[in-house]
Amino acid sequence: MDFDLDACIRGDAEAWQSFCDHTIRLVIASIRRVCPSGKTPYGDEIDDLVQSVYIKLLRNDRRLLRNYDPSKAGISTWITLIARSVAIDSLRRRTLDTRPMDEAFGAVSPDVQQAAPIGPLIPTHLLTARQQLILTMLFQDGLDVTEVAEALDVNPQTIRSTKHKAMERLRSHFNAQSDGDAPPSNDVQPEDRI
Repeated sequence: MDFDLDACIRGDAEAWQSFCDHTIRLVIASIRRVCPSGKTPYGDEIDDLVQSVYIKLLRNDRRLLRNYDPSKAGISTWITLIARSVAIDSLRRRTLDTRPMDEAFGAVSPDVQQAAPIGPLIPTHLLTARQQLILTMLFQDGLDVTEVAEALDVNPQTIRSTKHKAMERLRSHFNAQSDGDAPPSNDVQPEDRI
């Protein structure tokens, strides 16, 4: 991508416009991918979400721009994560329960317990930001490799390679954990594990 992030941090209007021009397609694609099918934002709604992404980047004296670390993630991964975060926050605000508190508390029995998460928890340090993003887009968002590559503006082989490396890390981590536990049952083949 052809823009000067340091100039954006300094407040250069032309650099900021260039940054926005180069990232807007990725921001829009990232926002749309987060939204459930049938509720994809268009028109004014997508404009508001895109504007929120760029406002978030400028907020607090451009704190997010200043904290960007190219050694941790590429600019496309980084901007995608920010856009996804803004879209998810917007979806949460839209789906908040607006019933009076008495009705809301009466709707759930006090002895009902919160369901435990399904599956093992993945330690945050295990995968890179890019690997987390790609696995989320592939498995949680249900996108195929070509769609992810298009959204991140990379070659599909890069997506396949990143997915493969992430899955290898997960397998190694969870296999090492299971070595200390009881041996796996005969029903589970090594390739069936995470």
